[in-house]
Amino acid sequence: MINPLLLYYPITLLLFIYSYGFVDLNLTLSSNPILFNFVTWVQHLVYFNRPLSLKVFIVLIVLLYLLYSITLLFNYSLKRFPWRPVIFLAVILSLSYPMLSSDVFKYLFAAKELLVYHANPHLVAPWVFEGDTWLRFMRWIHTPSPYGPVMTALAIPYYILGFGKFVPTLYLFKLDQIFWYGLSIWVIGKLSKSTRAQLFFALNPLVLLEWLVNAHNDAPMISLLLLSLYLFSLGRRLPSLISLLFSIGIKYVTIIFLPFIFLKKKIPFNSILYTLYSILFLAPLLYHYSSQYQPWYVTWLVPFAALSGSTLLMSLTAAYSLGALLRYIPFIQTGLWHQSATYFALLTFLPLALTALYFLILYLFKHYHDSNYSSKR
Repeated sequence: MINPLLLYYPITLLLFIYSYGFVDLNLTLSSNPILFNFVTWVQHLVYFNRPLSLKVFIVLIVLLYLLYSITLLFNYSLKRFPWRPVIFLAVILSLSYPMLSSDVFKYLFAAKELLVYHANPHLVAPWVFEGDTWLRFMRWIHTPSPYGPVMTALAIPYYILGFGKFVPTLYLFKLDQIFWYGLSIWVIGKLSKSTRAQLFFALNPLVLLEWLVNAHNDAPMISLLLLSLYLFSLGRRLPSLISLLFSIGIKYVTIIFLPFIFLKKKIPFNSILYTLYSILFLAPLLYHYSSQYQPWYVTWLVPFAALSGSTLLMSLTAAYSLGALLRYIPFIQTGLWHQSATYFALLTFLPLALTALYFLILYLFKHYHDSNYSSKR
């Protein structure tokens, strides 16, 4: 039987090709005729044949989730995590274009503001630097960086190593995502002692797209939170605190773990785990579905579901991650986000609701069967 991990390669390569159709029409990645014609060809699909582009996206997502399910079943008793094939997949995805988000441009421009314009990116919006060529393909240029100073610090080395050029800076930063992705896998393995838990996180399609393809800063934020949790479990509270502070310095949401570090009373690990999961689940729901709630927020839950070891929670989280990816359908279909909150909520929560219903029916059937068996004895 073919290892399902091998089937990821053709799907990943197709996703790699498809991603370059989302290159902004104001951005030229390369003047090389071969590369230029390749990008132009895929752009024609994404920008000028949206019905076909939507079909391609849905097929890729469905195939990824089918492989995800099959791989978890096939490798259920795998003793060692398959680092080589997974990292190879991560490299391909990291070299893909950030197809569904321009947030990475915001991270890199923050470093440019600091190094080139000697301005504070957390106070000064990019639009102030009118005439900068990066502004042609950036989004949200009217607001300062909403992220913490650690995020800007992380982007600075790649701007320097890229000699201030956009393309090398972008890909150096994206390749850095592999480190954070690998760190999360490693920590999950240390905490759970389960290859299944590692695979559940590592091959989750939402994680692959949002962390590796779109290069969101949720990758270092969550990785450092997990590292803090691991150090905390070893009783190393000071290193745990330092790791957590770096995580908070990227995005402030992980401050929720801070009280646990200072509590003198020992709390069971599972209690901490489920508390973090619950808060991270509820936090994005405070946002308005059509504007502020973002699909990559759901990646916060995946590692904690993996650590729980609960088949129910893992299944619900996987379904939720599918719903998060479905939120991109209106954008791919029209190029706009102008849909009702109800429509976005339906896309997001329908897979979760159907999965929950499936488990409820199983529970009721088992309860009914057990009751009948007991009454016949």
